Amino acid sequence: MKKITLLIALALGLGSISAFAYDYRYQNHTGYVAFNRGGLDSRIERLNRMLSHVRWELSRYRGNWRLRREVDRISADVSRVNWRYRHSYDTWRLRREIDSLRYELRRIEERLHSHSGDYYRWD
Repeated sequence: MKKITLLIALALGLGSISAFAYDYRYQNHTGYVAFNRGGLDSRIERLNRMLSHVRWELSRYRGNWRLRREVDRISADVSRVNWRYRHSYDTWRLRREIDSLRYELRRIEERLHSHSGDYYRWD
């Protein structure tokens, strides 16, 4: 009886040791490396957030038809920039287009006469 109990305790003890073992052969460090093409993905993400924020402001502050048409045009341009980014377009041109679109969205915000707390933060 004592031998069976000792064998069970020994088997459970050895089983728990192997549960804590870690195989270092398949360790992958690529999670720590940023493959973002020079910060372009964060710029595109910021542009997409800014476009959705301007659309919200347009509905809140009741923008006229000219502003709505301009936001629709900018939205089509943003969709084109997103497509070009996904298909590895020239990063220098994309940066220039992103900066231009963000400037246009900022101008629409100013023309909407939004409250100062509603402006999109640029940082």
